[in-house]
Amino acid sequence: MKKLILASSLALLAISAQAQTAGYYGGVEMFNNRFTDHTSTTGGGIFAGYRLGNGLAFEVNGNRIGTLNIGTDKLSVSQMSVSALYSLPVSNTVSVFGRLGYGNMRVSQANSFSNRGFKLDDGMIYGGGISYQVNKQVAIRGEFRKPESDIRGFGVGVSYNF
Repeated sequence: MKKLILASSLALLAISAQAQTAGYYGGVEMFNNRFTDHTSTTGGGIFAGYRLGNGLAFEVNGNRIGTLNIGTDKLSVSQMSVSALYSLPVSNTVSVFGRLGYGNMRVSQANSFSNRGFKLDDGMIYGGGISYQVNKQVAIRGEFRKPESDIRGFGVGVSYNF
């Protein structure tokens, strides 16, 4: 009986903690991106989303992956993505989350007068991370993110809850 009461209490605590976070949020992020050939770039971006309050959120990201030097060409890589995130609280201020979505990666030639863009890769994007709630409005998060391309990124971000 004690185990049932404890499990019920923990479930209610998790539900109430998640319910308090419902609403819109937005923020900025910085990523260190690595390619399979061990090239790395530093990039940043912005994100905006909506939390449903049950641990589920939907998020839109716009990121500049960075500039790659290939021979005499400089290629600027960027990505737009839409994802679903699911968070599980670990404590009152810490939660872990997973990400699953779809991304559109584009490349443009940075040293070209025409600056024509071309598509690099579209496809699934996944990842996970940890979030620390500083106060009711501000959270800091660390994340691993992997699109279907040969890039993987590790980053930090700051979000603001509206």
